[in-house]
Amino acid sequence: MRLRFPHPGEMFISLGLVALGAYVLIDTQSISETQNYSHVGPRLFPHIVGNGLILLGSVLAAQALPKGWHNVPLDRDATNAPDFQAAGMITIAVLLHMALIGMAGFIISGILLFTLVARAFGSRRPVVDLGIAAVLVSVVYFIFSYALGLELPNGPLGAF
Repeated sequence: MRLRFPHPGEMFISLGLVALGAYVLIDTQSISETQNYSHVGPRLFPHIVGNGLILLGSVLAAQALPKGWHNVPLDRDATNAPDFQAAGMITIAVLLHMALIGMAGFIISGILLFTLVARAFGSRRPVVDLGIAAVLVSVVYFIFSYALGLELPNGPLGAF
C-alpha cells in the first residue's frame, strides 16, 4: 500500500482558511458589544463568518488528507492560460465603481459594475445584463437603505 501525502496546495488553502477564520474570531473580540432589543450585537456576523471559515477549512483539510479534495476536475493540460483580458476588465469595473459611486450613486455605479463584470465573464447579452443588474442593485439599495437604515449614495436618481 502506497502512502499518499496531501497535496501541499490543498493543505495550504485549507489551513489558510482555518487561520483566517481564527483571526476573524480573535479580532471580533475587539468590537465593543452593544445590546439592543433583539440581543443581536455587532459581533454576530463576524462570528458567523469566522466559524464558517474554520468549518470550511476543516472540511477541506479532512478531505485533503486521505485522497485529496473531492469533485475537483483534473486539469492536466497546460493550455488553459489565465484570461488577463477578463481580469483587466473586472479591475477596471471595480475601479470605475469606486470612482463613480459618489457622483453617480449606488444604483447607477452598481449597474455599471454588474454589467461590466458579466461581460468579462463572457456574457454577450448587455440588455439582459442591464435588466438583471437594475433589479438586483435596486433590491440591495432598498434593503440597505430602508430595512437596515444605512445611507447609500443616491446620485442623480435621488432617494426614489
